[in-house]
Amino acid sequence: MNLVERLNTLHRMFRYRVRSERLELQYLLSRRFERGSLFDVGAYRGVYSYWMHRRFRDMPVVAFEPQPELVEFLTDLKATFRLDRLVIAPVGLSSRCGTLPLHRARTHWGGGTIDSTCYEAYKQEHREVFNIPVTTIDEFVAEHPTLRPVRFIKCDVECHEDEVIAGAEQTLHEDRPELLVEWLNWEQHRRERFVSLTRGLDYSIYAFGKGGLTHVTNPKADYENAPTTRFNYLLLPREKALAAA
Repeated sequence: MNLVERLNTLHRMFRYRVRSERLELQYLLSRRFERGSLFDVGAYRGVYSYWMHRRFRDMPVVAFEPQPELVEFLTDLKATFRLDRLVIAPVGLSSRCGTLPLHRARTHWGGGTIDSTCYEAYKQEHREVFNIPVTTIDEFVAEHPTLRPVRFIKCDVECHEDEVIAGAEQTLHEDRPELLVEWLNWEQHRRERFVSLTRGLDYSIYAFGKGGLTHVTNPKADYENAPTTRFNYLLLPREKALAAA
């Protein structure tokens, strides 16, 4: 990166930390994880990867990002800021391995999604579609056992979050990581699946808001009464939730 690009990148990192996702990053940076690894699923321009790397100095950070332009950016980010423990995985995550089409606006890589229905509903720009390799968290972890235990997963994949969770059931059951999940999908059956998967794995759901974290006991009402369909949820293993309480 040249000087201007470096300054713009640092501005983005601190803008997210103090404004855009202040509560979420404040929570993440307050944690005391040891051993294992941290996953940034849907890394985009690496904001969470950057802060994970800076905070947890002895742990590898895996950035999952299938879009080739963003893989190039993350590679440059890693070299420029000497993020030596950052592992860039140029694949998408889902509930199965193989190949899936990725939909995105030609001028906006941040909206790239495997979920075409979600894309149609919240994007109006002319789109492009191309195939990407996909795997599951369970498969990736099985292929890279030195990353275990997985301690924290940030997941922002534009309406495909329930599929990522479905592909991580074994890891969530065995490693019990904390998850930060952005939820954009307004389809009732997808939302019910998300809640069912989460509760079936004995996780509690919390929502980030102006007053901090709120325990979500009725996800349906929480969703319907909110002014927006965008949420950042914190998913905590039941045993950690009880300990925190």
